[in-house]
Amino acid sequence: MRHFDAWVVRDPYSIWHYYATGQRWKDTQQPLPVPLPLHPKQPPDLLLPPHPPPPEIRHMIWGFVFGADTLHLVTVKDKVRHVRCNSASPSLTQHRHCCPTTPARWRVSDSRVQGHSDGLLYPHTHAQLPSSLSDGNVALLRTCRAIHAEAATTLYAQSTFDVDDLYTFIAFAQSVPRAALSSIRRLTVQWMPVWTPLTGQDHKGSIYAHTHSDVLWLQFWAAVASLPALRALKLSIDLGRFTGTVTGGGAVLVAGQRIPLVLKEPWLLPLLNVRGLEEFELAVTARCDVAARGVIEGDLCRDAGVLRDQLRAVMCSRRGVPLGALKELGLDVDGVWLRALEELGEESPVRRAGPRLAIMA
Repeated sequence: MRHFDAWVVRDPYSIWHYYATGQRWKDTQQPLPVPLPLHPKQPPDLLLPPHPPPPEIRHMIWGFVFGADTLHLVTVKDKVRHVRCNSASPSLTQHRHCCPTTPARWRVSDSRVQGHSDGLLYPHTHAQLPSSLSDGNVALLRTCRAIHAEAATTLYAQSTFDVDDLYTFIAFAQSVPRAALSSIRRLTVQWMPVWTPLTGQDHKGSIYAHTHSDVLWLQFWAAVASLPALRALKLSIDLGRFTGTVTGGGAVLVAGQRIPLVLKEPWLLPLLNVRGLEEFELAVTARCDVAARGVIEGDLCRDAGVLRDQLRAVMCSRRGVPLGALKELGLDVDGVWLRALEELGEESPVRRAGPRLAIMA
């Protein structure tokens, strides 16, 4: 019984704790911790550094994280994704040979790139493309909304976007935020014409109608012209394969599709709306055998050089100059442009959807 009395007296959690007084033994009472004063405008020093880095330092950090790489835009299952180029300086005339899984399937006409499927409507159907998609560096944008709002524009401003499909870029322009889209400074367009746009050769029943049409051609260059920060544009036109034969009268062209490389042609008029560039490059390529090369090489090089200089003079002019002011180049711009818009004033077949997974979630 002696030991029981000692336990009852000394144990603070004994039955004495539950008496009606509601008081515990004095030697067991501990003062409650005092809460730290919190103010929404002045968080405690333990939660926030007293001197956060200035915006200039933070933008330098974002620049080192994202880099200044080339991003190949692709369409995978109706979503716009990208592949970060594994080449330091991809060539404008190589047509995405630096990343062999990214070219659209209609641009692959040799044995160097295999794995595309002709049974899908998507332009990029390489079997290994899903495993090649890039998402590592942009994971930082998903950290919080503050980093997303501040760093997203740095990603778009430093990267060079490479597109080889009209529909892909139109969907990309409709899916990303306006602030990010307005930060794009460098764009590379690699285009393979199935037919010459704005000449009445397309038709809605074609299997290429969802990616090659006059309406998409106008919408594509309207989206490019709406980029206010665009400063460098590279255009590569891949004419495909040409074959020729040698007859008694010399070499003649047997197969191959040529498009007129003259600035007054209707298919080039949408490009004239792009202004304010600091750099413009044009490359026209074709795969030819010996006979076909002797037929088209001289004319192709001459016409491409003249067209490059004319487009550079227009696109590198200041913004806001009306098309009518280009008449010094000998073009009836207003008449042809208005007729083209009237003939193609139908509703766009591009489906406007919600935001898709592009460069960021």
